[in-house]
This record gives sequence, structure tokens and C-alpha cells, in this order.
Amino acid sequence: MRKLGVLFAASVLAFTVAGCATDESALRASSSLLLSAKEVKDIFVGNTVTSADGKTYYFDRSGVVVGKGAYGDKNKGNWNITPEGQLCFSNWNANFAPSTCYKVFFDNASQQRKLVDMHGEVQYTVINILTGNPNNF
Repeated sequence: MRKLGVLFAASVLAFTVAGCATDESALRASSSLLLSAKEVKDIFVGNTVTSADGKTYYFDRSGVVVGKGAYGDKNKGNWNITPEGQLCFSNWNANFAPSTCYKVFFDNASQQRKLVDMHGEVQYTVINILTGNPNNF
């Protein structure tokens, strides 16, 4: 009976651990690419990107990011890219947008760029990249 209890506990633990997989671990398991600092710069610097949730932002070469949120609210902050390739934001004019950094993956399955937070969860999926600032933000 004790062996059955140990086996049950081990199976519950294995199920629990499997259930805790993050988006990042799924991206890595599917051979998605963690982008380098140069690759992240090529995507964002001097370009306007739109995310799947309707946010559109222009990444000025000076380190200022400006654009509109999903509800049309205008936001402005600063951005930088770490030597490890993380895209970081700070000094937002909006209370809901804390300073934070994201790893940037190229998802082979969807052919999209995904921004992953420090908890391993995808927070933004880039669906469009335009050269320059066509929206005049």
C-alpha cells in the first residue's frame, strides 16, 4: 500500500511540474530562436511595430519609444537593448506600464517575434514591422 501511495505522489508531482511549463520553455522546445542584441536592434531601432493586442509603437534611435495603446491612449517612455539582447522599457508616462525587460524570440511555428517577460510568459507578439515612423508619433 505504501508503494502505491509513493507512486501516486510521484505521479501528482510529475503532473504538477509538467503543468508549470512556461511559454519560454515551449518556445525553446519548439526550436524557436532567442534573438541576439543585433537581431533585436534590426527589428526595433528606427521602426514602428504593432503587437497582436493592438498596440503600435515607434522606437526612435534616440532611445525614446512613443505610440498608442490598444485603446488609443498615447504613451511615451524610454527603451534600450541589453548586450544579451533583452528589450527594456523605462520612464513611461503611464502608471500601468512598469519598467521591465523582455527576451525576444523568433517563433518558428508562427513566424512571429514574441516578447517574453521575466516569468517566462509571452506578453507581446509582434505582428507588423514598418520602417520609420509612418504614423508620425
